[in-house]
Amino acid sequence: MRTGDVFAGFVVERELGRGGMGSVYLARHPRLPRKTALKLLNQEMFSDTEIRARFIREADLVAQLDHPNIVTVYDRGTEDEQLWISMQFVDGVNASTVKAGTLPPLRAAQIISETAKALDYAHGRGVLHRDVKPANILLARSSSKAGGGERVYLTDFGIARLRDDTGHLTQTGTVTATLAYASPEQLTGSVIDGRSDQYALACTLFQLLTGVVPFEGTSPAAVIRGHLQLPPPPASPLRTELPRTIDPVLARALSKRPQDRYRSCAEFAAAVEQALRPVVPPRPPTPAHPQPIVVAPRQPTPARPQPVIPTPATPRPQVGPLSGPAYQNPVSGPAYQNPVQNSGPAYQNQAPAYQNPAPVYQNPSSGPAYANQSTNYSSGPVQQPTYSAPESSSFPVGWMIAGVTAILLIVIVVVVTILYYR
Repeated sequence: MRTGDVFAGFVVERELGRGGMGSVYLARHPRLPRKTALKLLNQEMFSDTEIRARFIREADLVAQLDHPNIVTVYDRGTEDEQLWISMQFVDGVNASTVKAGTLPPLRAAQIISETAKALDYAHGRGVLHRDVKPANILLARSSSKAGGGERVYLTDFGIARLRDDTGHLTQTGTVTATLAYASPEQLTGSVIDGRSDQYALACTLFQLLTGVVPFEGTSPAAVIRGHLQLPPPPASPLRTELPRTIDPVLARALSKRPQDRYRSCAEFAAAVEQALRPVVPPRPPTPAHPQPIVVAPRQPTPARPQPVIPTPATPRPQVGPLSGPAYQNPVSGPAYQNPVQNSGPAYQNQAPAYQNPAPVYQNPSSGPAYANQSTNYSSGPVQQPTYSAPESSSFPVGWMIAGVTAILLIVIVVVVTILYYR
């Protein structure tokens, strides 16, 4: 069929693929503005009752399935003794076209995970695919604005059948599944269930990761022997990027007995993702009570040395004869006579002149230096020496206060002494 030909109302644009039973074309819907994948059965097979029944069964079974990972069937019919099925067009490639051994492991795990969802959905409705392989898995870039991730579709339910269907649409002893992915129970004609599709899915993953199928052979008999008798080979030695943790996962899904496999395709896919996930070092455990943050102590700033202010000792007044100049009574009149010694010379009450122990304060302003000295007090009020503060000086304030305090102490002592002898 050529571009522009019209078949069953569909306008053919180009051929998408061709197989032993028929061809698939990209066509435009006769009434709706959408593109459709048009699958045609070869005309020479129209007379084969078994093939016709299988072709019609595919359309009827898939039409019952509504899942985002399963190609949707729109319609089926007959045109000029040729069967056709119109399906959802997936703009992409099938997984078998991916270069062998170059698919990133995590992307392969994602493809298997999406396909597993489609298979478990079909199994839940009693439909077995029976021909899972890379060529029947379509990969398309998502057209959704919400995400640009890859979309995975399971297609070609051509030999699918209901799980509880006891009828035979194939000749006795004939294997319709692709040998490289067929389960042991399919090869021996035993009863099959969803775990048979899981076995084929494991063979598909093995090929996506390594570029080869698990059981290769130079003849169909050698391939069948591998499925029935040989243990599944490990995948990690065939590709350095693969961790060894994937080997036991594949070995379980490729078990000879269905009861030794995973319970579902989703469980198998989850184990694959866990095995292929990069190893992340564990985070250190968080303590129950957070430890306080220890801050290094700051070095103390050395304090500025304070000037030592000498405090003069308060002298006790002395009574009695002392050496030194005669003490003049501040009251005018004759010298004070000692009442104890009436006979004899008059006792002159004497007191030493008080010497200021403090250093002589030099007035920084112009003028003679001021020296605090003991003075013979005469009668009359005591006059305190006048002090005028310097206008500007760099002399320490502490020393200034100490000097004033010393002067006040001297004045107080002198006044007390005078009052004592009056």
